[in-house]
This record gives sequence, structure tokens and C-alpha cells, in this order.
Amino acid sequence: MSSTKDDRTTTGPTRTDPPGPTTGRVPLTARQRTLLVVGVLASLLAGAAVLAVGLPADVMVGEDPLSTLTLPAALAVTLTGVCVLGAAVARSAWRVVDIVVAAVLGVAGGLAFVLWNVAVWPGLSGVLPPPVSALFVGVWLLPGVLGGLVVRRPGAAVFTELVAASLSAMIGNEWGFATVWYGLLQGLGAEVVLALFLYRWWRLPVALLAGAGTGLVGGLLDTTVYYPELVPGVQLTYIAFAVLSGVVIAGLGSWALTRALARTGVLAPLASGRDGRRV
Repeated sequence: MSSTKDDRTTTGPTRTDPPGPTTGRVPLTARQRTLLVVGVLASLLAGAAVLAVGLPADVMVGEDPLSTLTLPAALAVTLTGVCVLGAAVARSAWRVVDIVVAAVLGVAGGLAFVLWNVAVWPGLSGVLPPPVSALFVGVWLLPGVLGGLVVRRPGAAVFTELVAASLSAMIGNEWGFATVWYGLLQGLGAEVVLALFLYRWWRLPVALLAGAGTGLVGGLLDTTVYYPELVPGVQLTYIAFAVLSGVVIAGLGSWALTRALARTGVLAPLASGRDGRRV
């Protein structure tokens, strides 16, 4: 009798691995990819058109002409278009628990704004003029990124940031109603990154990019609305510092907070809670 064994009796059945990573996500169709590209380009062109034409200078908003809000309007058109497009492709519906969690995060963010505005920012801004002061604007950007990472639904970043900004405005601060539309646009700055990733990826790099997006919007708004007198070089430095603040405070900070909240179990009904417990 031969001492050799038939390999067919020892290797077992052949296993066929599925192609690519097993993420459970449905791949995009060619039509969806085309829609995304065309939609993003159309949003960019629409925003550029608003910026080129401008808002009328003979209409006053308080003591300032409406034309001073041309850049915010162009940003709103572009960012909203991309976000709506990403949400349409993602097709991720909200649940009651998502609304509740986003609202709670927004209220908590608004109360944090009030504390920051009263106890910290006046002294900080007094000793740190622009552009250095931009290194701390990430505090106002954190709720939007945090809401997006925790809730993981289209519009969560905008909703959370807007609730926080609105609460801050209602309680009272030195910027008044501008806080509300600032919150809307800064929320869109984070939302657009999540939309471009089609609300499918939630790792640290995406959080950092969302922080950079909202920081870029905040820096552009500040240099246009509050610091138009700064020379271009200082304005660019301010914007760069705002982006850095957005990455570190809003992006990295929100990612760390999401993981910390997930480990406590309070996010158990959400996908972010289940992912956080596995980290």
C-alpha cells in the first residue's frame, strides 16, 4: 500500500472569496456615477454664476448692502446642490431616534457655544488678533461634524450645527442673527464632505475632511464678512488657520467624542454606536 495520501481527501472543498471588500454596500451604477459628476459640476457652476453676477448693492440688510452677502449666497447654492445630490443617491431615511439624537447634540452644542462666547472667547480674542484667533474657531464647528458622525443620515451635520447656532442666537451673543446663517453654511461645509462620500464611510480621514470643509467655509465667511480690511496674505493665513482648527478641533475632536460616546452604550440604537464598540 502506498504511503502517500491523495491531496483531494485532505484539502477539503474549495472556497471562493467574494471580489473586493465585503462592506455590504451596493455599488454605484454607471447612471448614478454620471449623475454625481454632472450634479457636482452643475452646483459649482451655479455657485460661480451667483458669485459673478452678485447680489444687488441697492438693497440694504441692516446697515450693509445685500451685495456683501454675495459669497455666502454662492456658497449656499453650491453646497446645498451637492448635499441634496448626495442625499438623493444615498437614500438613507431618518428615524425618530435619529431626530432625537441630532436635536440633543444640537442643544448641547448650543449651550457649549454660550459658555464659550461668555467665558472664553472675549478674553481669548482680546489677546489673539486675526489671523491667530482663527486657530480656535473650530469650537463653533464641532457640533456639525459630531452630528454627522453620530447620526449618519443626510442632513444631520446641517441640522445639528443649525440647532446649536440658533440656540446660541436666541440666548444672545454679539453676532445676533448672523449666527444662524453662519451655522447653516458651516454645517453645509461639513455635510458636503459626507455627501461626496455618499454617507457610506465614517473613518477618521472622513471626519478630518469634514472638519476641513467646515473650517474652510468658516474662514471664507469671516474674512469676507468680518475682516474684509485684512490684506490678502493675512486673509489666506486666517483661512488656513481656520481649516487647521476645523481639522483638529471639529474633525479629530468629533471622531474622538463619537468613539467615547459609543463605548458608554448611549449610541447603541445607532450604527455609530455599534462601530464604536468594535474599535
